[in-house]
Order: sequence, then C-alpha cells, then structure tokens
Amino acid sequence: MATYASSSSSIAVLKELYVDNSDFMKDLVYAKNPLFALIPKNESTDGLAGKYIPVPIQYADPMGRSHTFANAQGNQTPNQYQSFFVYVVQDYQLVTITNLLIEQTKTNAGAFVDEMKRQMDGGIKNLSNNMAFELFGSGTATRGVIGSAISNPSPGVYQFTLQNPQNVVNFEVNMTIQASLTDGGAPINANTDLGLVSSVNRATGVIQFTVVSGAPNANWANGNYLTVQGDIPAAGGSGSGPLGSVGSYLAASGLSAWMPATSPSPTDSFWGVNRSVDPTRLGGLRFDASAYSIEEGIVSALGFANREGADPDTIVLSFQSYTALENALGAKVQYVDIKHEEADIAFEGIRFHSAYGYLTVFADRSMIPQTAFCLSMDTWKLRSLGKAPHILTYGLEGLEGLRVGNSDALEVRVGAYYNYTCNAPGWNLRVALSA
Repeated sequence: MATYASSSSSIAVLKELYVDNSDFMKDLVYAKNPLFALIPKNESTDGLAGKYIPVPIQYADPMGRSHTFANAQGNQTPNQYQSFFVYVVQDYQLVTITNLLIEQTKTNAGAFVDEMKRQMDGGIKNLSNNMAFELFGSGTATRGVIGSAISNPSPGVYQFTLQNPQNVVNFEVNMTIQASLTDGGAPINANTDLGLVSSVNRATGVIQFTVVSGAPNANWANGNYLTVQGDIPAAGGSGSGPLGSVGSYLAASGLSAWMPATSPSPTDSFWGVNRSVDPTRLGGLRFDASAYSIEEGIVSALGFANREGADPDTIVLSFQSYTALENALGAKVQYVDIKHEEADIAFEGIRFHSAYGYLTVFADRSMIPQTAFCLSMDTWKLRSLGKAPHILTYGLEGLEGLRVGNSDALEVRVGAYYNYTCNAPGWNLRVALSA
C-alpha cells in the first residue's frame, strides 16, 4: 500500500511563519462601556477621602402658608434635609507573570505581542468592566440568576441556563462563582460551594462550570443568585455595612441602589437614610410601562418625570430594548453622535423628545434588560481616591510591580477605591419596559 508524503509526515521540516502585524491577535473581550465613560468623575486624591462622603439633599420646602395668618404662623416647618453618608468600596485585580515570559516576549522577534503589556491591559480592562457592571447594580454584585436545574452534560462538567440570557454578558470563562438563595443573601455554604466557569454560550445563556470545592452541582438550584467569590460577605449583605443594610457593602452602589425597582419600605436604610419618607425624591422615580409599546411607554414615563420636576437628558437601554425602540420609531428615528470631552469615546445614539426638550438614548451591554434609566447626568458622580482603576504603588512611585518571594515572577496589583453618588435621586427615573 502506497504512503504519500503529507504535511503530518513532514512536520519536522516545515517552518513556522511569523507575521509582523500588531493586529494579528485580536482581543475579543468586551471593551465598550459608554455610561461608565460618560458619568461625571472626581478622581482626585481627595475624591473620596476621609471616613465617608456626605451627600446632602433637600427634599421638602418650609411649610407655613395659608390664606389665614394664624394658620400660616401656627403650621410652620423648616426645610427638610437628609444626608447620605457614602463609604468607599475596594476592588482589586492581580496580574502575575513569570520573568522568563517577560524576557521572551519583549521583542517582535520573540512573540506576536508584548505579553506583559497585554496581561496588564487585560487586567485593567477586567476591573474596569466590573466597575461598569456595578454602575447598574444595587450593591449585591449579583451577575445573574440560575434559570434551570443543574445538569451534567459530560463527566465533571455541569451547566445551567440563566433566567435571563441577556445577563450572559456578566460572565467570563475562569470566573469563580458562588450562589445565594436571595439577592444579596449569604452564599450557600460560603467559600465551600464554588464553581469555575469553563464555558459561556453567549447565544443561549448557558453557563458550564467545574467544581472548585464543595458540591455546587448538588446544592445550587433554579432561582439562585450568582456572584463572583469575594464580592459579597460570607454572612450576606443584610446589616453587614456600617450604616445598616445597603446591599453587600463590598460592591458599589449603582443606579439600582439609588433607584430601586420598588419603592423603599418603611424599614429602609440606605447609607443611613430611610427613604420611605419621600420614596421618589430620596429614592428615584419609578414608572411601570410594561403594558405600553416601548415608544409609548418611554413617552408616558418622561411625562411623569417632567411633572415631578425632573428633566433627564440621557436614556440608557439594553441592546434588545434599544433595537426595539429603533424599530418602533421607524422612519421617525433621528440619530445623534455622542462624544465625551475628556474620555476617548464616540458612538451613535437616538434623539428622543420630551416635554422639556431632547434626550439622547444609547445602549449599554451592562444595562438591566427590559428597563430604562432616564438620567440627569449632572446629578451623578463616580468618586474615587485617585484614578479608578490604577496600579497600586503603596506611596512608592516606581514600584509598579512586586517580585514574588518564592517564584521567578512579577506581581502587579491594580485597584480602585471608589463609589457612585447621586445628589438628586428624584430627578432620575427608572422605567419597566415591555421589550
């Protein structure tokens, strides 16, 4: 039987072709975070210095008016104020690389990329992506909810489908995840039942994982809430913070913390404030437009916001909702270019009209599905101690990397000390959408 020469039989004499092209290796990880880029920032060294940052709000004018003088005099009350005392949260990303690899990838002759730079860029982007994700969150750091029973498609591999497949953007391969029975509740068998994400199907919302420790395959179930290990205290978020229950206190207080989906209850405590005294002015406006078409719903919601004195200038949607609005507007759609004076960002949005003028609508992948946030952008701020994120040097400039004591490697620590604040929640609106 004849045997022909083939590439496999002659593999030893074939050369490897190296392409001198910086675009040869593409980075497919999410990079665009428009709302995170656009939100006003104070990244000075004292942006969140001290014990906490006070956020004072006047939510009522003085009473004492009547057509009868005696009643006006007898019913006087002063201005009503509250002050949120917002604490800093800490977020870390570590990157460790062996010195041998650093030396091997310094030049184009040795590698397609400078691996040290690529690892650092990836680490900073990963932390930035988490900050962008938490900008929309409630402080619980929940990334998604299990929407199916845990199955076992192959030996040692388990999987589930997310309750809302759109939340798949919050998951990455090699994340170590844990589950809780409730949003912000204590992790199930904290630090014991852990899974390592091994596969993410971004079309179907199916997450596969392997067991790190414990028995998450047996103890996790449909309806459990998923977080990254270490993003919520072992005892859960309730009551764990310095000023009462406000989510995990490890994650940032994003839009859903300042503007919860339901009105604050009589037992509410958010950064030391019971917002049930005036749930809209202290806890944001809410409008249920789920029974309307998406265009009619947003118009009606904006009318409600304008009635309450709010004059939002920006609407953020998920990509699915943005596409639904775009299709609903049809020939009426008007596009606008969005640019930021300081951030290197430019993208296209939709121009939308309200009683108080035009708003800009854009999509963000971290946005909560079937929800719209209608924001007065000048009421929001990211406050941080220095740039967020930045390489931690511990006050010693030039000490960007630390030699690992027991290994021929370099460790670089990236961190962010920050939180989000809003000085007028009542000028911002949360809308439940039909699409």
